[in-house]
This record gives sequence, C-alpha cells and structure tokens, in this order.
Amino acid sequence: MTEHFHASMDRKIFNLGLSVEATSAYILITSIIQDNIRPALEDISSRWTISDQALHQALEELIGRRVLQKRQGPDGQDLYYPNPSPLWA
Repeated sequence: MTEHFHASMDRKIFNLGLSVEATSAYILITSIIQDNIRPALEDISSRWTISDQALHQALEELIGRRVLQKRQGPDGQDLYYPNPSPLWA
C-alpha cells in the first residue's frame, strides 16, 4: 500500500512571529509532504541545513504554538504534521 500525505503551506505562518528556524522548518515539512515524503524526523533532518539542536528547538516551537502535531507512525517513528491555521496559537 502506498502512503499519501497532503499539506500545503499556509502563508499565515509569516504572521505568527515565529523564529526564522521554526518558520523554515514549517516550510520544509510542508514541502516534503507535497512531494509525498513522510514527515518523519529522519526525512526532515536529512534536508535540514542547520544543527540538529536548532531543528529540535524549531519543532518544539511549532508544536508549542500548535502549528504542528507530532504523531507516531506505524513503525514507531515520530511524524510531524501541520495543523490547519485556525488551530494555531
């Protein structure tokens, strides 16, 4: 069975006053989902060009603002999915 993912970048991300790293992580995640790539930490970090620590901080910022939700995949991997902008804080 082929997995399909869907997300598109919501331009409202630029109105939240997030760090540059968090905004970049959001754009990266929505981009890989549009390419039908699982938003697993491994797939995100392989495309991330800053430190792993900066990525983890960005993901925590996005989760804290409810921009992302973290789910467990069937293989136990952490997956990061964007929430619709009305849920953002």
